[in-house]
Amino acid sequence: MKSYILCILFVLFLMINNQAANANKNSSSWASLKYNKTYLRTGPSKDNKVIWVYKRKGLPLKILRKKNEWNEVLLPSSQKGWINSSQISKKRNVIIQNNKSLSDMALSKQKQITVTDKNSKIIAYVQEGVIATLNKCKEDLCKIELKVKKEKYFFKNSYKLSGYIEKDFIWGVN
Repeated sequence: MKSYILCILFVLFLMINNQAANANKNSSSWASLKYNKTYLRTGPSKDNKVIWVYKRKGLPLKILRKKNEWNEVLLPSSQKGWINSSQISKKRNVIIQNNKSLSDMALSKQKQITVTDKNSKIIAYVQEGVIATLNKCKEDLCKIELKVKKEKYFFKNSYKLSGYIEKDFIWGVN
């Protein structure tokens, strides 16, 4: 009888352990690059070959899985590789990308990517490649914050602009 109970407990332990391992393996999260120079490698070690050197602080990335202090990531260019966790910030950023076709843009009579206020009034036009901070998303719209740099002749060097953008125009959300 004892061996029967031990066998059942062992099977339950294996099932729970396997579920926890699969949850960790399949869970993904969003983050961004911490520094202006970050190495993307073929594997989870400094001994692995550098695939790419990213020189853009704040670039969003999707963490696919973790192995010790290394993260397998997906970047906006669809490039996969490994980055050391010391190079990754938990700050949630997105990058502006136009995923709509030209015909979809024409049908919606939209020529440029726009940022709107809460009343759907256009407050800014943005180009592809702009990095923004993600605040929250609801259905098809996401609230973002942009850091806008002014010309050197203005009193302030930069300011923050907060508004809404369609999910179709950003990379870095589910």
